[in-house]
Amino acid sequence: MIEFKNVSKSYRDKLVLRNINMVFESGQFIAIIGSSGCGKTTLLKMINKLLPMNQGDILIDGKSVRDIPNMKLRQEIGYVVQEGGLFPHLTVRENLEIVPQLEKMEPDKRQERIFELLDMVNLEPKLYSNSYPCQLSGGQRQRVGVARAFATDSDLILMDEPFSALDPLTREELQDEIVKLQKEYNKTIVFVTHDMDEAIKCADKICFIQNGNVIQFDRTEEILKHPANDYVEKFVGKNRIWGNPRYIHASDIMCKEPYILSKDRTVLQALQTMRQNAINSIIVVSGKNRCFEGMVWLEDLRDLGGQEMSRNLGEVLSSDYVTVCEDTSLQDIIDEIDYKKSGIIPVLNERRELRGSLSKSILLATLSRRYRTSEEAVE
Repeated sequence: MIEFKNVSKSYRDKLVLRNINMVFESGQFIAIIGSSGCGKTTLLKMINKLLPMNQGDILIDGKSVRDIPNMKLRQEIGYVVQEGGLFPHLTVRENLEIVPQLEKMEPDKRQERIFELLDMVNLEPKLYSNSYPCQLSGGQRQRVGVARAFATDSDLILMDEPFSALDPLTREELQDEIVKLQKEYNKTIVFVTHDMDEAIKCADKICFIQNGNVIQFDRTEEILKHPANDYVEKFVGKNRIWGNPRYIHASDIMCKEPYILSKDRTVLQALQTMRQNAINSIIVVSGKNRCFEGMVWLEDLRDLGGQEMSRNLGEVLSSDYVTVCEDTSLQDIIDEIDYKKSGIIPVLNERRELRGSLSKSILLATLSRRYRTSEEAVE
């Protein structure tokens, strides 16, 4: 965990960062984003003391960085920069050996560790270990840079716009790999970028900096849905959330007052309600908390007659339905609803209480909004 306490930084008379207070939880992927010169790289470099802070404190797992010797601190934190930051006069193997040598690792174990690191970033050890940086492509150099950051076996890795100089295909490939590695090894990654798409793709939380101030630090989906001000909204893009259906949840688009009846109401009452409101199904609940019991369909109830009209709905519930949770993503919802004859989907909380409902018409309206807003942005 990294905790910033009233951290400020000045260059001569210019205040670059002012009174930064926030916490990066362990095991999270944090993106720091903002326009050029906003202070994002300065903030990153104060974590490993490449730059001193003028005021406040930074704590790593409860211990102030002020109390940790510079060399020891940097040995314990992985660091990746553009082009990997490799020493050009050293081979790949020699670049990766630097930290293990400082830790006085035995030669045999050192060799084994280097091969593990190269395998981890999908570089064939025997093919690349004796190559020099000038003999590698930009993407390969960056992979070696990532491998070197993992050589410390640190829980914390800092990355300063590591993929900005790469071509789009290589950048996307490396983004996928670093996200995979972060989850696999449960690393805390602090990642500086100016690319909003990159931040959305990689990060659990995003920190926006403007003129030296943290103006929003929140989960990615919250920033997409609720930007703090015009600057964040403009940076994010007004309609970007519609291009990220995994961040749109059932609770964001559901009808909060669907047609419902209690399970002790009769078949006749259900038929009357459906005909009066021109609907073909009703959600059946019980109790004041609207506990979900099931559903009834117009076509099923029409087949009943005579004394069956007085039966309770709890006795004639259909099994032909699917439910979703409040936090089910739009992408998963679309997969579910395609299989249902009417497209009515009850939305439930963890206690199986009814929170709302979804339908094909709601989904179509949501999707059409995405394309309408995209066209407006083009105009």
